[in-house]
Amino acid sequence: MLVASSGYLVLAAVLGFSGVVKLRHPRALAGKIEDYHIVPRAMAGWTGAVLAVAETGCAMLLLLPPARLAGLVIAGGLITAFLAAMSLALARGRHIPCACFGGRGELDTVGLTSLTRTALLGVIVVMTLASPSAAAGPARVLVAALLLVLVFLLAETARLLPRRSAPGEGR
Repeated sequence: MLVASSGYLVLAAVLGFSGVVKLRHPRALAGKIEDYHIVPRAMAGWTGAVLAVAETGCAMLLLLPPARLAGLVIAGGLITAFLAAMSLALARGRHIPCACFGGRGELDTVGLTSLTRTALLGVIVVMTLASPSAAAGPARVLVAALLLVLVFLLAETARLLPRRSAPGEGR
């Protein structure tokens, strides 16, 4: 129960950080959104602004007990949209930055690591929906920090798996 009730802190930290990074670099974010080829180029800047505000606002809602359930629902929607966009990019054979936390370089490329990390955040949303109203005591903060480390460690271990070549890529 302590793990599930600490999830909102993990989500608030991840979405808050990601949203602020996106708000600080709107042009770079628009370029990364264009790379996905999901929205028209003319809409990439607007889409980025909406995503950045949604993530930042969601983080704030998660920290307010009366609004936490709404924050969890929004977090679930955002994470589902991110998983869908990354899956579509992979299915199209695109080798692009995920734009999760600024997306600069190989470490942030859409792939198994970013999908694993995002899916684990989705699991945290589902677990936290079971107990959304818990207060943030010291034990919950510690468990949230450990959960956050675990999410990123598990996602990073995905890099250790053998990489499959994309269609048309030499071996």
